[in-house]
Amino acid sequence: MSTDATGLAWRQAVEWEARLRDGQAAADAGIDNDGLRDFARWYAASASHAQAWDALQERLARLGGRTGATLSGGGPDAAMAAALRAPSDERRSALRAAFGLLVVGVGAWGARAGYHQLGLDADWRGAVGQRGRATLADGTAMAYDANSRIYLQSGTGAAGTASLHLQRGQLLLTPGALGARAPLTVATAHGVVQADGAEFTVGRLRARSVVAVRSGSAMLRPDGHAALRLQAGQACYFNRDGARASDLSFAAVSGWTRGVHVADRAPLAELLDVFGRYRPGMLRASDSAAARLVSGVFRLHDIDAALRQLAEALPVTVTRYGRYLTVLR
Repeated sequence: MSTDATGLAWRQAVEWEARLRDGQAAADAGIDNDGLRDFARWYAASASHAQAWDALQERLARLGGRTGATLSGGGPDAAMAAALRAPSDERRSALRAAFGLLVVGVGAWGARAGYHQLGLDADWRGAVGQRGRATLADGTAMAYDANSRIYLQSGTGAAGTASLHLQRGQLLLTPGALGARAPLTVATAHGVVQADGAEFTVGRLRARSVVAVRSGSAMLRPDGHAALRLQAGQACYFNRDGARASDLSFAAVSGWTRGVHVADRAPLAELLDVFGRYRPGMLRASDSAAARLVSGVFRLHDIDAALRQLAEALPVTVTRYGRYLTVLR
């Protein structure tokens, strides 16, 4: 195989990685039934395509792009991995810049700068398949789900308010032994939750967020909508369309802390995003399959079994492309 052909296959594999990994709605990512069929045709068209795809995925896995490990060591590989993991509105330009770093071998300084510019320096990061714990300055205990990304937006201000931004994943906040009462704010892309001394969980899902309160109360402010107060035992989904009460209990919403996910008529695409926190590689659904509603309890530490559970419950087929991409149609 010529060097030019190898380079072309590699570049195409990088472009497909960027498209398929987009965390936005399928229409925004340009990945629908036709897009998935295009990928399948590209993958099967040439042994060089399959080899380039598998090599790229293995390389990203070693870099920690699949595990959430820090990329602070720098280097062109790290810059490429960072670009591929960037939010969708930044990915296109960052991808090409990082790929250039990979080709020409620019040093670690540029990679580290790109790492910060792409916002990958979260204060708390969960690796794929590994939940984490931390303690905030006021003694509040925080547990966070695998593959979560959480930023401390500010320190303690004059009003004693601490602000967290949950960009990805889920977190659970529990007041310390002394019963911390400073206001604590958790923001997602869909709104803000504020509580004083409450125990509550907030999750960032694909097209919405969820909050559930175990004790105390919390104020929910969905973007562009009136605020509402949630009391102990209440749960709510919210996004820019407003808030919708959920019948799920706090125990069900916080099931991730015990290694399970409880779905109640959740879109399949949302469920696959949750599964992706615990399984290396990409899980994607065609546009027809993505909207199917799923209910059930799934073990997060055996995602392959969860996928078989889905295939038995829904009229979907599971197709694997190498070790790192699985598509449900």
